[in-house]
Amino acid sequence: MRAPVIASVQGAAAGGGLSVALAADLLIAADDAKFSMAYARIGTSPDGGSTWNLPRLVGLRKAMELALLSPTLDAQEALRLGIANMVVPAARLQSETDALAQRIAGGATAAFGRIKALLRASFENSLPEQLDDERTAFIASASTRDFAEGAAAFVAKRVPTFEGH
Repeated sequence: MRAPVIASVQGAAAGGGLSVALAADLLIAADDAKFSMAYARIGTSPDGGSTWNLPRLVGLRKAMELALLSPTLDAQEALRLGIANMVVPAARLQSETDALAQRIAGGATAAFGRIKALLRASFENSLPEQLDDERTAFIASASTRDFAEGAAAFVAKRVPTFEGH
């Protein structure tokens, strides 16, 4: 998916719920959120892409611990490990999520898909391959109206108004 995906977690995200949350590009957690792989507790292996996403977020050794031992993490620990991007009071979770979505929607949305693809590819590419992919993506981005607007806004020291083109 080219568009950024935001997960908003209040309460428990365990097992399949955590798998879905880990697949998001950005995750906002309420201060009362809890996270657990939980699969080992019921005698099964993880699913939903969590074995692909989790090690990329927290590293292999920590992913092993979380998958094998299934501890329950509070929101602050999820933030510290890189599972969550931010923790907000539960009463403000929806408004903070909406604000983030609006910020993204007002951004250079055409570039976001390229950014996501580049970051994902970086785990498989060699440095020369990554540099080539970056060059290709930059050339494609540089031909957009959003790039022209962003560059003009930078020079004029104003906030850009992107259109997603």
